[in-house]
Amino acid sequence: MKKLIILIIILLFGYFVFDLYMKSNTPEIKIVRSLEREFRRAVDRYITAMRHAAEPGGVIISEPERAENEIRVIRAKLQEIIVTLTEQKALERARKLQADIKTFCQKNQID
Repeated sequence: MKKLIILIIILLFGYFVFDLYMKSNTPEIKIVRSLEREFRRAVDRYITAMRHAAEPGGVIISEPERAENEIRVIRAKLQEIIVTLTEQKALERARKLQADIKTFCQKNQID
C-alpha cells in the first residue's frame, strides 16, 4: 500500500513538473492553441453536419455552410497572426495548423 501511495505521489509530481517546464505558456502559443481548438470544433461541426445531411428521410437541419464559414474565419485569423509571430515554437504550430486547414479544405472542396 505504501508503495502505491509513493508511486502516485511521484507521478503527480512528475506531471506538475512536466506541466510547468515542458509546456510553453507564452501568449503567442496560447493564441495558436486557441485557433487549433476552434478549428477542431469547426471540423467536428462540419463532419456532424455532413453526416446529418446524408441521413435519408429526415428534414435536413444541419448547416455545413456555417462550419465552412467558421473555418474560413479561422484561416483568415491565422493568416493575420502568422505574420506577427516571433517565437519559433508558435510559428511552427501555426504553420502546421495552416497546413491542416489547407488539407481539410482541399479534401472537402471548401474554397
